[in-house]
Amino acid sequence: MLSIRPRETVILATDFSALVAWYRDVLGFTVVSTFEDAFHYYYLETPTGIKIGIASAQEMEVVPGDRSSNTVILQFEVDDLHAFFADLKRAGGTVTFGPSQDKQGGFWFGGFSDPEGNPIWVVDKNCP
Repeated sequence: MLSIRPRETVILATDFSALVAWYRDVLGFTVVSTFEDAFHYYYLETPTGIKIGIASAQEMEVVPGDRSSNTVILQFEVDDLHAFFADLKRAGGTVTFGPSQDKQGGFWFGGFSDPEGNPIWVVDKNCP
């Protein structure tokens, strides 16, 4: 069997600099390393260990379509979903749904998007 290990999820950006700044300033990611020779690629990480890469879509020769129709979605966990959404809104983030409660599972969930429309789901710490 093949042995695989996790790496960062990569987001292809239409506006590379603006998207890096948003993940840094709004969601608290830190730029860990940068590559700017043949192409632009930044590796970012949160204090809790979430890792993403951001690359220029144009340099990767990709023309992003309707990002709200993505079949791959980032999902994050937070301690308090209501407080997270309040902070996100204050920072100019766009909540797309929620907060909603899964009464059977006993947790809160919702969704938001980054400035380029990439969907992100978020659940609270009680999600199984």
